Amino acid sequence: MRDWTPDDLQKHLDAGDKVFLKLWKKGCGACKLSIPAIERIEAADQHGLVFAQICTDDHPEILEITESEVLPVFFVFIAKEMKGRLEGFKGLEKLKAMVEEASQN
Repeated sequence: MRDWTPDDLQKHLDAGDKVFLKLWKKGCGACKLSIPAIERIEAADQHGLVFAQICTDDHPEILEITESEVLPVFFVFIAKEMKGRLEGFKGLEKLKAMVEEASQN
């Protein structure tokens, strides 16, 4: 998973890339717990997603842009549109389901 800035995200969206994005905060236990699940999803990805994360400590403006209040928050963007969003880490299966559903739309 790559570390991005909001500008990096915008560049990839403008290019039409399929993006899995995680917003996280340093010291967030649930954010850390999600790492192995994301690694498993990334390793098995068959949708051509680019996996990235943005630290909200370093880029707090992203919280306002995405209207996020709960961390971690996960997104899937396809064809420049947000197709999936999941607030809070609710386990591997919920995260996988969000990715699959978003990738089918």
